[in-house]
Amino acid sequence: MERQQREQQQNGALEPELPKTALPSLLLPKQVEKAYTGFREADGICRVYVEEPVPEGSTEAQVSSRPLPLCLQARNHSPAGFEWGYGGSGPAQLALALLMDASGDQNLAMRHYQQFKFSFVAGWEDSWRITQREILSFLAARENLAGCEGAGNACPDC
Repeated sequence: MERQQREQQQNGALEPELPKTALPSLLLPKQVEKAYTGFREADGICRVYVEEPVPEGSTEAQVSSRPLPLCLQARNHSPAGFEWGYGGSGPAQLALALLMDASGDQNLAMRHYQQFKFSFVAGWEDSWRITQREILSFLAARENLAGCEGAGNACPDC
């Protein structure tokens, strides 16, 4: 029987059998990832929340939400709060807070938050969402670029 199946596979009569461990990605549960959402209320107040996955086994919802801290101790651009949609001090405070929360590294955030502000925050409309993965990808790209420039020559990836 196996020989017959092999011959049929070689002739294109049968689809090759997938290993039992190969599950189509559509059947796999989507992972909940850390994300940041912002919206402007009717009175103009800007709200920013961090959505974080809850550990497995918890009896609560799969995602918890908390306000994003201003991070004024790192740099005090805007004690009045966050803003977005332009390149000012409120958007700078938001960019810094997002990078600090996503990376957990104040020095890294301080190096790149102004560029993040111009690349992302300044272009956002009344409501937006960005994932931790998107922020970390931005930081990784900026760090790689800085590393190449700092070396005085371009790396093979540049």
